[in-house]
Amino acid sequence: MKKLGHPNTAAEERAERAIRNMSVIDANKATYAVSAFPVASPSYHAVESTTFNVAPDGNGANLLLRLANDEVAELVDDDVAFVAAQRLHGLGLSPPPVARVPAERAVLFSRLDEGWRTAKIDDLMQEDAVVRLVEMQKTIAAGEPLGRPWSVFDGIDRLWPLISTSGAVLPGDVNWMLAWMISIREAISASGVELRPAHGDPQSSNVMLGPDKALMLVDFDMAGDIDPYYQLGVQMNELYQFESWMKPLLEMHDGRFCEKAFNRCRLYAAADDLYWALRSLLQDVRSPLQGVEFLKYASWRFLRCRMLLGHPGFEERVRSL
Repeated sequence: MKKLGHPNTAAEERAERAIRNMSVIDANKATYAVSAFPVASPSYHAVESTTFNVAPDGNGANLLLRLANDEVAELVDDDVAFVAAQRLHGLGLSPPPVARVPAERAVLFSRLDEGWRTAKIDDLMQEDAVVRLVEMQKTIAAGEPLGRPWSVFDGIDRLWPLISTSGAVLPGDVNWMLAWMISIREAISASGVELRPAHGDPQSSNVMLGPDKALMLVDFDMAGDIDPYYQLGVQMNELYQFESWMKPLLEMHDGRFCEKAFNRCRLYAAADDLYWALRSLLQDVRSPLQGVEFLKYASWRFLRCRMLLGHPGFEERVRSL
C-alpha cells in the first residue's frame, strides 16, 4: 500500500485524482494498491477496468476503487452502470457503491473481506450455485427498467465500424458470421422480445463467491434492459459444454422446458461469442496493456461462434422461433 503523492503510472494518477475528490476518504492519510491484475485468457478479467484496494485512513483496506478503462468507453454508459450498482446492492446482490467521481470514471465500493474470492467456472457449475444465479437474475428482472435498452445485435452494430477501421486482423469468415447475425436478429425480433433489467454479463469473473457459498455480482458495465433469454443463454454457454447440461437452467428460469425458448438461448449464445470476439480484438488494438492475451481470447470466442453457426441443426433453430 502506498500513500498519495507519488503515482508511478497513468492509472495511479487517475486513482489519486479520484481519491482526492471523495469526501469519504482522508487523502492525507489514505493508502492504496492495485487489487487485481488483468488476464484476458482463459478468463476475461480486469481488462476493461483497473481496481485498487483503498485504506481510507491508512489502516485497513476496506474500500475498492474501480476505474473504467477508456479503450471501450463509447460502449459503456457510466450513469446506467452506477444506477445498476445501486439497484443490485439494494437487492442484496452486490457490494454497496460508496462514492463516484464521473470525471475520472471512478466508483468507490465497499470491499468484500478476505472470505470472498472471484468465482471460477467449476464453482458455478454446481447445482446450488446455478440455482442461486438464476434466482438472482430473476430478482433483478422483476424490477423497474434501468433506462438502457440493449441487445447483443445493437452491440455488434456499434462495434463493427470501430473494429473494421481499427487495423485489427479479422478472420476470413467474419462476413459469414455477420450474415448469420442478420438472420438470427430477424428471427428473434419476429418472435417478440420483452426487455427486462439485467446485470448483463454473468461470466464467472463477475461473480464473487463468499462464506457459506454466498454469491454477489460485480462489474455493471453491461447492465441494461435486455431480453432475459440472452443472459440465460450466455450463462449456459459459459458453464456447460453439452446442451443436455444446459437445459435444466431453462427449467429453473421458466419453471418448465420449452424447445423454442432453448433455441432462443442458443442463438443468443452464438451472437454473444461474436460480440465478445470483436470487443476483444478492439482491446488488442487499443489497450496499452502488454502481455494480455486479447487475441487468444478473441480466437476462442470466434471458434465457439463458428462451431455453433456451423452445426447441422442451427438453421432449424433459427426457423423454429
